[in-house]
Amino acid sequence: MIHKFWNVRLAEASDANIERPALQGASDEEARNNVRDEEEKMEEKVYRIWSVLSTFEESSAANISDMLLHVSNGAYVDGVLTAKKFIWHVDLLFKSADKLDAIMAQQGIKGNNSAPELMLKIS
Repeated sequence: MIHKFWNVRLAEASDANIERPALQGASDEEARNNVRDEEEKMEEKVYRIWSVLSTFEESSAANISDMLLHVSNGAYVDGVLTAKKFIWHVDLLFKSADKLDAIMAQQGIKGNNSAPELMLKIS
């Protein structure tokens, strides 16, 4: 769902060259519990990502709407102030992408901000 709306793909541990703990020697019940725990962690991360991206999208849309409303009403100063707020908003997005790229580089994962897809590692 996240990929469909925001073109963000969540990387599996195998995609990011991360070793998962082996379940060799674990009983069926232990294995099921481990899988269930992994699924719950994944769901929490997906929900958090969805929430953050949705909030950013709604906030951006509100800023753009306010800018257009101010300009159409002839309140150009208010329109410029709203544009300033929107520029700050977008600057935050790019700083976050740069930070994510730096974190990925630290962990030996090739960052790719210029790619059409942003890959988020799930660990």
